[in-house]
Parts: sequence; C-alpha cells; structure tokens
Amino acid sequence: MFLPKTPQTIISRLVNPDSASLWNLTWHRFFDLYHAPIKIMIGNSFFKRGIYSIPGNVIDEIVSDVIISLNKIFTNNLYDPKKSRFRSYLKTICDRRVVDYLRRNMEAFKTDSLDDENCNMKEMAESITLESESAKLAEEEQRAFKESVVLDTYMSIRHNFDPRTCTAFEMIKLEDADVDRVVEELGVSPNVVSSAVYRITKKLREVISGDPSMKEFFDEKKHR
Repeated sequence: MFLPKTPQTIISRLVNPDSASLWNLTWHRFFDLYHAPIKIMIGNSFFKRGIYSIPGNVIDEIVSDVIISLNKIFTNNLYDPKKSRFRSYLKTICDRRVVDYLRRNMEAFKTDSLDDENCNMKEMAESITLESESAKLAEEEQRAFKESVVLDTYMSIRHNFDPRTCTAFEMIKLEDADVDRVVEELGVSPNVVSSAVYRITKKLREVISGDPSMKEFFDEKKHR
C-alpha cells in the first residue's frame, strides 16, 4: 500500500496552496477542524484580562476576525513553520484580535481590579479560584488543539486505507466504541480491529512526530 511521506494536512495546504478552488475548500475544512480551539484561545485571552463572561456573538465576531487575519497571513506567505509552531502562532493571532476588540469596546469591558486597597478575603479567594480555572482552561485549549491536529492529520491519510479499516479506527478512537460493538457491526475478528487501529495510529504518529509544527501535541500514550 502506498503511503505518501508528506500528507497534505490543512495547514500545509494553506501554507502552499495548489489552486484557488482548493484554497477555498481548504479554508472551509480549516474552520471545521480548528474552530473549537480558536474559540477556547479567544476565551482564554479574555479570561487572562479579567473578563470571565463573554457573549457568544462576541466570540463569533472575533473568530471571524482571526480567520480573516490568517487568510491574509497565508495569502502573503507571512507564516514560516520553521520559525514558529502553529499553535503558538494561532494563539498570538487570537490574542491580538481580542486586544483589538477590547480597544474598540473599552467602556463595555471595564473590570475592577482584585488588587486594590479594598480587596477583602472573599476577593482573594475568588482570585485563587480564578487562577485554578485559568490552568484548567489552558489544559482544555491544548487538548482541543491536539484533537484538531490529530483529526487534521487523519483526514490527510484516510484515503490510503481500506474503508473498513478507517471505520474500525473511527469507531474505536473517535466514537469511543468498544471492540465488541465494532466486531459485531463490521463482522470481523477482534484481531482485525486491533490491526486497523494500530496501522492508522502508527501512521499518525509518524506524520505528526515528523512535523515540527505538530509533534509537541502528540500524546503517544493516549493514541497508541
């Protein structure tokens, strides 16, 4: 079976577009795959500035701003994957668009500092709680981005595997189905299911670990 050494992930297609039609299609796929981590990054950017409740329409507006910025960046070849990991780059873009939004709407997002002279024990406790919540949000951000990267990479190699092999992998890894259910629905042995999951996971590991912009997010233990 032929497996290309450099599969075309969404990011690689945006960096090196083949045609205008593919470019437009790729942007739609990028939005579908990376929408969740972008929303979390935007929320985290607000959070670290002391703003803990953001209307959904505001998040959606900034998501659009981020996509527009990325479009300009990729169109003008301003992103160099050798100089910056994509997650860090994307996080920076999200942060800048949040800052832009706050500058345009400063009055609506004024918050009181917890560090003034009137700070009481309750406010201090709230501050500690918020620090803990911030750490959780950072973990959620990394998890969401990692899932997007793995799914992006999987979509780039999926066509190289038999449909039944892909179905077994998707049921086990993406749907959290148990082996018995997969065996029953596909009419195959447990060994066939294990082999399917192993082959695709092995290829995913090879592709992601070989790409400097993605390998830091591949949790080897989780995706065995």
